[in-house]
Amino acid sequence: MSWFADNWFTALQTLAIVSGFAFTCITLRRDARSRRVGNLFQLTAHHHDVWAELFKQPELRRVLSARADLDREPVTDNEALFVGFLILHLSTAHQAIKQGLMDPLDGLGADIRTFFARPVPRAVWQNLRQFQDAGFVAYVEGYFHERAEN
Repeated sequence: MSWFADNWFTALQTLAIVSGFAFTCITLRRDARSRRVGNLFQLTAHHHDVWAELFKQPELRRVLSARADLDREPVTDNEALFVGFLILHLSTAHQAIKQGLMDPLDGLGADIRTFFARPVPRAVWQNLRQFQDAGFVAYVEGYFHERAEN
C-alpha cells in the first residue's frame, strides 16, 4: 500500500500511456479496414468504366466470344486496346491485394480463367505478358493450369 501511495502518479501515467496505445491500435485497424473497403469501391468504379466500353463500342463484344476465329479475322487494334485495359485493371487489383490494400475477391480466379480461355483475350495476353511483372504473369497463368487440372 505504501508503494501505491508513493507511485500513484507514475502508475496513472503508465495506465494512460498504455490506454493511448490500445486506442491507437484500435483506430488504426478500423482505418485500415475502411481504406480496404474504399479501395474496393474505387476498383469497382474503374471496373465499371472499362466494361462500359462494350456498350459504347458494340464491335468489342467479340472479345467475349468463345468462337472468335482469329485466323479468319485477327484481333483488331480496338480489341487489343480494350483487353490491354482489362489486363492493366487486373494487374492493379492484383497489386492492391498483394499489398494488403484490399481483400482477395471471391470468384476472381474463375473470372480470370473464363476470360482468358476466350480466343481474343488469350491472344492479346500472349502479346502483352512479356511487359507484365513476373509475379503477375505467374498469378494469371496459375489459373490457366488450375483449369487444366480440374
